[in-house]
Amino acid sequence: MIAKNIKGKSFKGCVRYVLNDSHELLEAEGVFADSAKSIIRSFAMQRSGRKEIKQPVGHIPISFSPEDKARMTNDFMLQLAKEYMEEIGIKNTQYIIVRHHNTENEHMHIVYNRIDNNLKLISVNNDYKRNIKVCKKLKDKHGLTYGEGKEKVKREKLDNPDKVKYYIHDAIKEVLPTCKNPADLRFSLQKFGIEIDYKYKRTTNEIEGVSFRYENIAFKGSQIDRKFSFGNLQKEFLNNIEVQKKQVEQVQIQEPKQVQKQPKIPAIGGLELTRDQWRVLKEGGFIYLENMNKRDGSGQFSSYVFLNDESNKAFFSYKKPDEFVKYGQYKMRIRDKMLIEHGYVTKAKVKWWGGVNYQYPYLWKENKADAEYKESWGDPRLPKAEKEKESQRQLQQPIIKKNEGRKL
Repeated sequence: MIAKNIKGKSFKGCVRYVLNDSHELLEAEGVFADSAKSIIRSFAMQRSGRKEIKQPVGHIPISFSPEDKARMTNDFMLQLAKEYMEEIGIKNTQYIIVRHHNTENEHMHIVYNRIDNNLKLISVNNDYKRNIKVCKKLKDKHGLTYGEGKEKVKREKLDNPDKVKYYIHDAIKEVLPTCKNPADLRFSLQKFGIEIDYKYKRTTNEIEGVSFRYENIAFKGSQIDRKFSFGNLQKEFLNNIEVQKKQVEQVQIQEPKQVQKQPKIPAIGGLELTRDQWRVLKEGGFIYLENMNKRDGSGQFSSYVFLNDESNKAFFSYKKPDEFVKYGQYKMRIRDKMLIEHGYVTKAKVKWWGGVNYQYPYLWKENKADAEYKESWGDPRLPKAEKEKESQRQLQQPIIKKNEGRKL
């Protein structure tokens, strides 16, 4: 049993979607159910009492494992739907429960009004965690089958945002065995067009959470898979380090052990960095430093700081390096433009004028005085065969259309 909580703006679109050619209406509460038009009008009438609510539509698709198909009578599915609604807190409101017969997996849809019969808003706070908890409780209570893992999900049948979630899942799974720290993971995922955002503790500036973003759709690591929470990723990093150590020990002749010194953290603008600040920079992030010394000794300045890809040169910006600026046919990050202008080949994050999606081409200047940037989907610094392989990988990434990822 798998459920997904969706909230949206349009009862018309949602109701017409669930009342398709394969539907079977199991129950309707508080609406005139003689036609789709009547159901939509009933929802809209109650919704009109709270016009300030932007997303009054509640939509919950619930699907079941093929192993449970023989048990899925209309009465049993209706019972599960009503128990789910009770546990999740959907009460005293209009709803319809609809069964579909158009896929291998038995599934149904609950469409409900988030504006209840007393014109109070039904909260969906923490609905992701509550949903997981309720599904587990009902599976255990009724002996329903647990899923067999993400590997058996048919990717080609997914729509956004699930399509993006599984794309990110597969990319992380591919690169994680070679990563020994957060910076390795960040740079390994760049070739898939996936960005990482780390959440830091306010007191110690240590990483406590992670989220992954592809274009305009983002998920916490634990939402993609429990294995990808930051705590579990840290365990994988440590495990990969141990595996690598053992591999080295197997091929090396025993030599006297050398005491490894902790690498010295460089200073920037005369300021000694903390280990956490240096880690943020090494992972491709940026920090803000105050009262740095100017090179000519004429005074001090404060600005944002970020590094080039090789982490051997610091760049300074008075605006946040990840803010976007206009340049020719592009809208691009300040950090990418600065690197290009300083002679670097950069895998930039850009949006073309008139476009709706971000893309990640390589951009560079052949000559410092050139006004136009060179552009390539493969890394121009790689041998031709590897460059073509990377270019094909980028072109095969799922395209996020303007309206995909929006919830009903």
